[in-house]
Amino acid sequence: MRSRLLDPELLRTFVAVVDCGGYTAAAPVLHLTQAAVSQQVARLAQAAGVALFEGPRRQLKLTPQGSLLLDYARRLIALNHEAMERLRPDGVSGVVRMGATHYYGMTVLPPLLTGFARRHPGIHIDLEVGVAGDMQRKLGASLDLTINSFASGRRNGVLLRRDPAVWAVSRRSPPHGQDPLPMALLPPGSLLRRWAEEALLAAGRRWSLVQESSNIDVLKASVVAGLAVGVFQRATVKSTRELRMLAPSDGFARLPVSEMWLECAERELPPAARCLYEYLVEHLPPWEARQPVTPVPARVVPHAPGAAGPSARPARAQGH
Repeated sequence: MRSRLLDPELLRTFVAVVDCGGYTAAAPVLHLTQAAVSQQVARLAQAAGVALFEGPRRQLKLTPQGSLLLDYARRLIALNHEAMERLRPDGVSGVVRMGATHYYGMTVLPPLLTGFARRHPGIHIDLEVGVAGDMQRKLGASLDLTINSFASGRRNGVLLRRDPAVWAVSRRSPPHGQDPLPMALLPPGSLLRRWAEEALLAAGRRWSLVQESSNIDVLKASVVAGLAVGVFQRATVKSTRELRMLAPSDGFARLPVSEMWLECAERELPPAARCLYEYLVEHLPPWEARQPVTPVPARVVPHAPGAAGPSARPARAQGH
């Protein structure tokens, strides 16, 4: 009977490979080499007695048996976490320092952190809403976790969202024909501001800063009023009726695609931070709801079960 048991670590590796879209992509998330990831998946297939993938490895297509095992693997991992939580009544306590972009800090995280606080009343979350450059510098020094924006490219974390940056103006009184061009931008250090400045410089376009704020809602209000041109993520503009996007036909170059990643500090996380990281990996909606979120990195071991968790402190509103 013992030989028929499925090793939880092998199951976690299998789920990571599927969620990350390949062995190579899963390796940094699991803090393993690509060869070790491949070996663990092979061991799982041998233990299960079935092929998990079919066709060329780079296509990563699950067999019917692989799809079935993937469902069981997710349930077994979740059941293991649940059992550990209920068996350990002592609970985890402490402070987690987290940074997030404006969208996640003000819209996505509050309801999630409310649920986390009910489950873990002993953990307090110090949430800072800030700009990309600041958060990247602080991760590891003063921040345990971040949800931050980056230029498109592989990061060591969980990809939550991919969205192009766009120029936006008011539908009623667009000012994009003015010279110099009036702009409403985030503070220096913001990825969106850097892209806007680079594009305007490349186009030889004169511009002036008429509104600077770390709060996206403040910038949107200025743009809606027709005071300035703004640069936002496309989802932000699409959700605001009074705004419209500017295209190359309007004389504005396309801007890069931004990606939102959940990352943790490259150091041993305290138990409270590990607990929050695992909770967010489980509950945050993955990119476009098509790609399941990646599992917790190997160094983020399951928190002390039963861990009772945090009471979230109010976010300090800054920006993206």
